[in-house]
Amino acid sequence: MPYLHDSFGRSAEERAELRRRCDALSLEARENWDDPNWRRLMAAALTEAVYYGFEHENILDIMSTVERVGDDGRIFVKETRGMRAFWTAKGGYIEASNLRTDVMELVRDMIGFHVYEFSDKLRNNFAETQATLVELGAKRMDAEINLRALRTFQAAIPVGSPQYVQGGGLSLPALDAAINQVWDETMESQVTIVGRRTMIGQIVDKLTQGGYVQFLPETNEDLLRRGVIGMYKGATLATLKNYRDDEDVSFFPANELFVVGKDASKFGFWGGPLSKEWEDTNWYWHYLTRQDFGGGVFRPERLRRIVDTNLAP
Repeated sequence: MPYLHDSFGRSAEERAELRRRCDALSLEARENWDDPNWRRLMAAALTEAVYYGFEHENILDIMSTVERVGDDGRIFVKETRGMRAFWTAKGGYIEASNLRTDVMELVRDMIGFHVYEFSDKLRNNFAETQATLVELGAKRMDAEINLRALRTFQAAIPVGSPQYVQGGGLSLPALDAAINQVWDETMESQVTIVGRRTMIGQIVDKLTQGGYVQFLPETNEDLLRRGVIGMYKGATLATLKNYRDDEDVSFFPANELFVVGKDASKFGFWGGPLSKEWEDTNWYWHYLTRQDFGGGVFRPERLRRIVDTNLAP
């Protein structure tokens, strides 16, 4: 009996409709390719689709405080101290507080990508080529921006730091201590455990040993059925995708785990993504997009970096 749905759950009718739309878009590309206004509109739509995909993939918002401003905006980290309250007798004098504010401005960098393709290929197969660019563009933006945040965490907690923990295998007591310490330092109501499946999976493995006594029956049943948990000791578990670069090298080490207070760091986006397109004299079409981004770790005591020396990076 033939399968009624494909691997994405689409019926034969839905697949036929998708093919019809792809053919229509490719026909539109063939008829309008020499119109620079049409190509400009398609490039803008491509940029919007890439950014939409990135917004739905990235986990930066749960790892850090994130602020988005206009292209000419400025982003600051501010902390005011010195406010005090005094007990005094009825009618007594209440001392004045001497407030002081520490201010640091984020520095913006730029991330982007540039691709090109033979114009004849785009004319005849625009829909599928566009879909590939959207998918790869969103993945690269997601991987690079999350990697920048994690590299910043690594730089803030080098080997020998009080927030650096290492050992052979993931120790639940050590993880528990890290979670408790971060919860005690953070002023936010969110703590996140971030790592690849090679590290997050060890938490699940240890919890599912010895009779499943750690959780309520409903949670234990979910662990047995799916092998995943959403939270541990009040902290959200965020599993990083194992994105690889163009040389097939993983972006982030397999043996590192971060326990993150959201207010340990701050990152920002300036404006929206900008793009341009052009066709060169050799009939190659170029697409270029960029986004301003920056940030830093300002309170490393609200982070913990855990390294498993049994695993290769």
